[in-house]
Amino acid sequence: MVKVAMLFLHPFSGSLGSTVRVKELAIGLSKLGAEVYILTPYEKDHIINGNVYVKSISKMWQRFGLSLPLYRLSRYAYYNRFFVRHFLSNERLFVRISEASAQLIARILKKFDIDIIQAEQDAAVMPSLRATKDLNIPVVADLHNITSEELVSAGLIKRKNKEFKDLQEITKKMLSQVDLSIVVSEEMQHYVASNYNVRDIVVVPPGGRPRIQNIEKKVPPFKVVYSGLVSYREHVDLFVRSMKHISKEFPNTNYFMTKKGESLKNAERLAARLTVRPNYFWYPRQDEFYKFLSSCHVGVVPSLDDLARKMGTPVKLFDYLSVGLPVVANAIGAWTNIIKDEKIGILTDNDPKSFASGVLKLLSTPTLLREYGERGLTLIRTRFNWDNSAKILLSHYKKLGVHL
Repeated sequence: MVKVAMLFLHPFSGSLGSTVRVKELAIGLSKLGAEVYILTPYEKDHIINGNVYVKSISKMWQRFGLSLPLYRLSRYAYYNRFFVRHFLSNERLFVRISEASAQLIARILKKFDIDIIQAEQDAAVMPSLRATKDLNIPVVADLHNITSEELVSAGLIKRKNKEFKDLQEITKKMLSQVDLSIVVSEEMQHYVASNYNVRDIVVVPPGGRPRIQNIEKKVPPFKVVYSGLVSYREHVDLFVRSMKHISKEFPNTNYFMTKKGESLKNAERLAARLTVRPNYFWYPRQDEFYKFLSSCHVGVVPSLDDLARKMGTPVKLFDYLSVGLPVVANAIGAWTNIIKDEKIGILTDNDPKSFASGVLKLLSTPTLLREYGERGLTLIRTRFNWDNSAKILLSHYKKLGVHL
């Protein structure tokens, strides 16, 4: 049995899309006969299923309740210009910090006789490389996003600045040392190949799992939902601004937004200023979340039109499809073309009236709601499926000499 370690430097409640990707790929690999260990400093030891284990690499943080406060501090620092300039883009300091955690990781790799380690996101690549330098274990980099481009999108750095160039050079050096780079989209594959001169790049796309058997008949009042983190890159303000336009035609429509994310306060203030009243929700249990999601009528995926967002296909899109929800998104190309090409929803322009018109078209056409919902659920069963992604991943593990 092949033993896989996934190094994930986030709490499971911190980065929703990334957490889903890590857990679901682990479950998919376990179905194919692998034993998977998710290594993280933010969770206590526990079992997800028979062959997927979560292992803490910092039990002291857990013992004294420091893991989440330290994570919040790290997130604050991540979005701080001073930290980016003096620490995040400092290669020497980055290596020293990675070396400290690498010793803890190496002990776990030896203890459980791990065959391959997968670094989840670019921040986990250096610790993985340092931990395996004496173990002869292949290292795979799973890039959910590109840090330098995310910081450009957040307005913290510019491409012409030294910080951006330093971050690009650090990433290029790290990826030159891994045995395989995997990415979430063809757009990211092109970016990594062009900017980092990497040849061995494989697209392991996100997906979903069918969460319902059949789509039940739904009646008004309508429920329109945004289920991702409320963050700067998600353009949630577009959804908030569209609410008044939707309510003019369907005044009893209920709007739902996740009560989590660094831009939540901004969204709440905007809603108050526009005198719209979205409902804020959070379901920590997966079964409760999907039960709620399946009761909605339309799922929305507003997004900024920038390079970082085009490369990162949002997992919430597939969450909607997994419960038969038709989708509305503003067209930015890249992954939004799936919505148009597969006829699972409506693409709009990047303005509130256009976005509202997309939602209204679905709400006013029950046959379209049903048709797009059914088509999306079929796609999850047949194509955009985590088990299919896990098969791609395992096939490339085998090419690195790792076998069941």
